[in-house]
Amino acid sequence: MDIETQEAIPMKLFRLPNGLSVWNGPQSGTDTRTLYREIFEGHCYEKHGIAVRDGDIIFDVGANIGMFALSLLKRFRGLQMYCLEPVPSTYACMVRNVTESPLRASHEITPLKLAFGRADGESTIEFFPEAPSNSTLFSAAKHRDFGRILEDMRFADLWRTKKSRAIMFLPFFPFRRWLLGPWFDRIMAGGVSFPCKVRTLSSIVSEHRIDRIDLLKIDVEGAEMDVLAGIENLHWPLIRQLALEIEPANKQNLPAVVQRLRSLGFDTVEVESLFGGVCNPNDAVACTVYAVRTLRN
Repeated sequence: MDIETQEAIPMKLFRLPNGLSVWNGPQSGTDTRTLYREIFEGHCYEKHGIAVRDGDIIFDVGANIGMFALSLLKRFRGLQMYCLEPVPSTYACMVRNVTESPLRASHEITPLKLAFGRADGESTIEFFPEAPSNSTLFSAAKHRDFGRILEDMRFADLWRTKKSRAIMFLPFFPFRRWLLGPWFDRIMAGGVSFPCKVRTLSSIVSEHRIDRIDLLKIDVEGAEMDVLAGIENLHWPLIRQLALEIEPANKQNLPAVVQRLRSLGFDTVEVESLFGGVCNPNDAVACTVYAVRTLRN
């Protein structure tokens, strides 16, 4: 993306608690801070044995503004990262964040403005200006489930994420739907749709002649089953680690996903709720699957 095109897209610079500044959409302050807490503080994609090493090849599928990439650049050297983001404005922020990072020169980063799916083609993605990280190819499910998280959230979930914040919120917790519901509704009402290009993971692996994927991170807001379907059998052995977020609409597929990963040779497969702890298959809270394939000599 050229500089003129990039500068024509509205962006705002947000300063994070660790001193890092990142570009995101002007209305996305809350979303940006949430991403920071989940990725920089919570290391949400690096749990249950997932470990990044110098020189790893990483696929960041659903890269958003590049927060995961930025979290890795300082801690490791010589990474090769493929960062996929289909929303034009979010992609522009991601490219700018990565390009302007002083640590960029120590790594090889390939931004791709596309989504992964079960087949190459075209689709439509809905973008939410106040919550870009919730942009989705599956709008109906997102609109149905987004507000339900307030009803299904437990105080124990807040306590696990951050005790001090949970204590402050305790007097208001019974009224959370009344207090936060209008904000959730406003986010969904502000959605804007864009056409986007879709490729399969296998087609990109073949095109770029990739011989291994040390970490495949997938966080695609409902399209995760399509992403998995786009991985051909011959490419699964190339994947050493997987961090896969599963949205509420796809949690009925969770047992089959876990069984499939184990059959593919992943020695460790763990599932954790978005808020930490055991995943409840019946609530509207996303969960993450962590799969690790042990390297053998």
